[in-house]
Amino acid sequence: MAQYLYDTFWDERFWFPSNRTHSWKSLENVPGSNVYYPDMKDLHWSLLLGVALIGIRYLLETFIVVPIALRLGVSNKKPQKPAENKILEAAWADKRRLTHDAIKGLAKQTDMPERKVEIWFRKRKQLNAPTPMSKFRECSWHLIFYTTFFIYALVYLWKKPYFWKTILCWDNWPHQPVTEEMYWHYVVELGFYWSLVFTVCSDHKRKDFKEMIVHHFATMVLMYFSWVLNFVRIGTIVLAVHDAADTWLALTKMSIYSKNKMATDIFFGIFLLIWILSRLVYYPFVVLYSTTFEPYASKLTDHTFGAHLFFNFFLYLLQILHIIWTYMIFRIVYRKLIKGNVEDVRSDSEESNAEYESDSEQEGKERKERKEKMQPNGTKVPKSEQNGSNGAVTNGYGHKANGRLEMNGNGFKN
Repeated sequence: MAQYLYDTFWDERFWFPSNRTHSWKSLENVPGSNVYYPDMKDLHWSLLLGVALIGIRYLLETFIVVPIALRLGVSNKKPQKPAENKILEAAWADKRRLTHDAIKGLAKQTDMPERKVEIWFRKRKQLNAPTPMSKFRECSWHLIFYTTFFIYALVYLWKKPYFWKTILCWDNWPHQPVTEEMYWHYVVELGFYWSLVFTVCSDHKRKDFKEMIVHHFATMVLMYFSWVLNFVRIGTIVLAVHDAADTWLALTKMSIYSKNKMATDIFFGIFLLIWILSRLVYYPFVVLYSTTFEPYASKLTDHTFGAHLFFNFFLYLLQILHIIWTYMIFRIVYRKLIKGNVEDVRSDSEESNAEYESDSEQEGKERKERKEKMQPNGTKVPKSEQNGSNGAVTNGYGHKANGRLEMNGNGFKN
């Protein structure tokens, strides 16, 4: 049974065009030859490299990123824990979304106003949110990696004819030797994605968590698939295109966490431009055009075959994700135009921070109002001594303060 499944999976009728004599033997390496074709075993090292990258990330964040972040004023302070309440804690542990009726019921059980119950749950939610420092650290790692490997890819691809004329990606396929530059590009990029998989539970969880998981899965499938079938030329271009905008996204988010508005606006503007050019122009009109039509134009095949359909399915899946993320990005642009601030609409914790700050401001206003109605000794001002006509309040000695209270050495003066 196992042998049958193995033979079915590697069936050459799926992997190669039926009108050609190509087979797995076409990709076998000859001992002593200077020509090297990709081998599945080459990518096994990416798993170990993924583990190593986690260690490198920890060292960089601890000894370089955190000191820089502290100098930039990035906060590492956790929100204050809400007052202990067993009834509300039990409701929180239930993990269900609370309706208005549920809030009203909990307010009666705890003898608290509904507003206070809502604030309690928002504060409780905020306890699980990552601090700005932890998000800054995560973004810094993305910045370092994407910048390094985009530059690396650009340097060696710049000299390749197929980078400028993508039809050459299919010329003389599958007899296309793999260079050392291509090998390290694939192995390290795949190792990076393995490191993201290993840390998926500890990294900042966003609203687009499911889309991000699909993206990582599709990217890793494409990398393994394109390596095995020697679609490496177009594969390296796909990797470079996807790394182009990510550097500027990381810089934008790091500027948000360090509360540098000018830098945020500049980096976001650059990111938006590069995102549109790379993900909405170059990728669909150059890369997808090449993978969809140029294999036929290059006489690689005169009809489609299973592996070609499989490859394109995942490439088009990435484009669907690009469109979803573009919608999110333009929501950010809309908020920027309306509110004047760049916010990450994909982030649950960003929303929680805003809610928490709003609640804190509301509580501050309520405390201020209570203080304004208190006498110097801390007792409430009697209603008989309050005048609502002009906001005037008597000071307890029968003198009117004309809308404000001023201190003298003996108490208040008008």
